[in-house]
Amino acid sequence: MSALQERKMRSALLFPVLLLFAFSLSCTEGEAYYRFRHIDKGKWIRDSTICFPMDSLALQPGENYDVSIEITTSLSYPYRDLWLKVTHNFTDTLLRSDTVHFRIADDYGRWLGSGAGGLNQLSLPLFSSLPLDTASRYVVHLQQAMEADPLPGIERIGIKVAVGKGER
Repeated sequence: MSALQERKMRSALLFPVLLLFAFSLSCTEGEAYYRFRHIDKGKWIRDSTICFPMDSLALQPGENYDVSIEITTSLSYPYRDLWLKVTHNFTDTLLRSDTVHFRIADDYGRWLGSGAGGLNQLSLPLFSSLPLDTASRYVVHLQQAMEADPLPGIERIGIKVAVGKGER
């Protein structure tokens, strides 16, 4: 193997590693909280509440935050939408429950978000430009509110809290 071929081979191997490193840095910029929970066997039981207690010490005073629900579905998810019961204390000191509706696929059945290997990752906005206090203890509880019990095809669900897009 010539020296030129050796350099090309090293460059070809180094480029994906550098790209992955750059991608991982860009994904975490501004994130104050990012947690996922695995759904056992990809079947979310309706009575199963998934809890996300958030440490507010990672928050910056005076910043506004975007809150999103992060979901990973498999090809066995049979619906175009998802209904969730979301209980939180972001907007008050008391827990507040809302039932929210999210689109998972378009009218033609194409999954929204991005995916590979039979899994699809989607970020579902819940709040934008929300002022959060560093002295508060925030919590989010998620429950599926679909007719199916258990709900198939939900692999992971999570919460992401990041500095608002207009704030960076």
